[in-house]
Amino acid sequence: MPAYAKIVLVSSVYHASDIAFVQGWSARAPGIDGWRVTFDNPAAPECVMVTPPGSDAPVFFLRRRAGRTVIERRPAGRPDDDMIEIGMHDTLRLAVQALCKLDGDDLQEIHEQLERDFPRGRRR
Repeated sequence: MPAYAKIVLVSSVYHASDIAFVQGWSARAPGIDGWRVTFDNPAAPECVMVTPPGSDAPVFFLRRRAGRTVIERRPAGRPDDDMIEIGMHDTLRLAVQALCKLDGDDLQEIHEQLERDFPRGRRR
C-alpha cells in the first residue's frame, strides 16, 4: 500500500498573540525613530511590513510560507523591483528578532504582557 504524504494546513494569517508580540517588539526595539510596523490587513494580517530606523517606507516584508515566516527585502531605491528573500524563520517572533534583537528584560516584559492578554487555558 502506498504511503501518503502528510498535508500541513497552515493559515497565512498571523495569530493575534504573534501580532501583539511584534507590536511590543516595535515599541522596544532600539534606534532613532524606532522600528515601525504596519499590517496589510489589521483584522487578519498576512503580511507584516517593517520600516527600520532612518527609513520613510517599509523595507522588510514578513509573510508565511509553508508554516514558516519568510523575510523579504525591497531593494533600496528600487520600489518596483522584485523582493529579495533574506531569511526564513520558524515563527514571526523569531523573524523580527533577527531584524533587531531585544535584551532579556524587554523580552520578559513582552511575554508578561502576552500572558495577561492571552491567558493559557487550563491544562489537563
